[in-house]
Amino acid sequence: MGRRRVDPTVAALVALTLGGLVLRVVFATQSLNADELSTRWILAGHGLPHVVSTVHTDAEITPPLYFALAWLTTQPGLTPELLRAPSLVAGVLTIPLVYAVGLRSVGRRAGLVAAALTALSPFMVFYSAEARAYALVMALVALSTLALLLAVERRRARWWVLYAVASCLAMYSHYTSAFALAGQLAWVLWAHPAARRPALVANLAAAVAFAPWLPGLRGDLGSQTTKILSALQPFDVHSTVVGLSHWVIGYPYASEGASLRALPGLAALVLLALAIVVAAAGLIARRRSVTRQPSVGLVLVLVLACSLPVGEALASAVGSNVFGTRNLAASWPALALCLGALLTAPRPRLAAGATALGLAAFAIAAVILQRPAFHRPNYRAVAAFIDRRAAPGDSVIDGANLSPVGVPGSMEVSFRRPHRVYSVGRADAKYDPFRFVSLPQPTPVVVRRAAAAARGGRLFVVLVDGLPAARETTNAVPPGFRPVARRTYPGSTRLALTEYAERG
Repeated sequence: MGRRRVDPTVAALVALTLGGLVLRVVFATQSLNADELSTRWILAGHGLPHVVSTVHTDAEITPPLYFALAWLTTQPGLTPELLRAPSLVAGVLTIPLVYAVGLRSVGRRAGLVAAALTALSPFMVFYSAEARAYALVMALVALSTLALLLAVERRRARWWVLYAVASCLAMYSHYTSAFALAGQLAWVLWAHPAARRPALVANLAAAVAFAPWLPGLRGDLGSQTTKILSALQPFDVHSTVVGLSHWVIGYPYASEGASLRALPGLAALVLLALAIVVAAAGLIARRRSVTRQPSVGLVLVLVLACSLPVGEALASAVGSNVFGTRNLAASWPALALCLGALLTAPRPRLAAGATALGLAAFAIAAVILQRPAFHRPNYRAVAAFIDRRAAPGDSVIDGANLSPVGVPGSMEVSFRRPHRVYSVGRADAKYDPFRFVSLPQPTPVVVRRAAAAARGGRLFVVLVDGLPAARETTNAVPPGFRPVARRTYPGSTRLALTEYAERG
């Protein structure tokens, strides 16, 4: 008997999924940062009912599904890796899900190219290793789309049930999925008149199942956190253009050190532009010889790709600002399918050239993303140094705390030993309702208190390297202390650690 041949498409999809897993694992082992610390705070030492009730308050503006899954995965221990496990699993599964959706909407080749783009995308890699709901909502919207395509194709009740369940779970993951789900429903009502009744029934069932969470949704829309996030990324032309460009191929967080020139870099941007030009030219030439209307599958992925950018822009124009790079997550798989369809649309030779250029651009971006400068701030390494060096009476001044107000910072959760930590510029707050308990004390006051507590010992000062606030903290260190060691730690936020000893 001869050996059974392996389908090349299946082999390529397995390779892409494994490659995507490797890229994501690198980020899953990094220090917790920013909103991930809120996830940890909600879960730490609490049972599942307490977790869900906390998420229901204005302590959190995201629905509860990710927190419930993370509560399960962190039962062995509250480590960054276990906190991020639901995102990692969802992010890896999204790669074959994108292919499966593409196979039934824009074709096998386009689906495979889209899966490759999903595996390599900096946006997808980053959020597949984030202890938040973005990777989960992408996977569930992709699963909902796949179930919808199978339902209209095979006309079996079980696919409509899966469509309803996946849609409901997507809403329980992130509210912005509503724009994508509305796009799905509009498409099926237009493209498949015979499926209108089961589609409406499935959506009604999903809405009824989500109805118990509506009071939480109303509270989240009026939360102080929503206003804070709106201030960080305002809804204006500049922020919108930057947000969209970073969503497509850049670093998820736009900053001076993470511009498109840095990631994906000029070479990748040129390659991607060439890929689009070649594909568009080939597509125009082909359309002249073959007059054909766009397939209903292509219309679906176009609707899904545009659903969040357009829906969030309209919602932000008339109400609360919800437009943000990460809030566009649920549309990324459809964006990949649109790019895959465009790159493979011309005749074979031009399609091969355009595809090679596009994949090369994303591959370059994936490689650059692995540089330490794009990793999360390395609080783990800073904490490990202090754990080794600090005596029980020493003080730690934390001037690099990027956690939400009222939530323990990255340094505090990274220590393996207890230390006296004095935070610079930190307000204290309580939740339900959200209110500030105390405003930040002046930096010199905090530094003097830490130095007085460490009399006869050492000061460890952790700062964001190069910021004016860092110089203010350094200048406030009493002259009785002298620096004996200084280290810097690269990352998306560069950390500087200085160890001071008392003179004499």
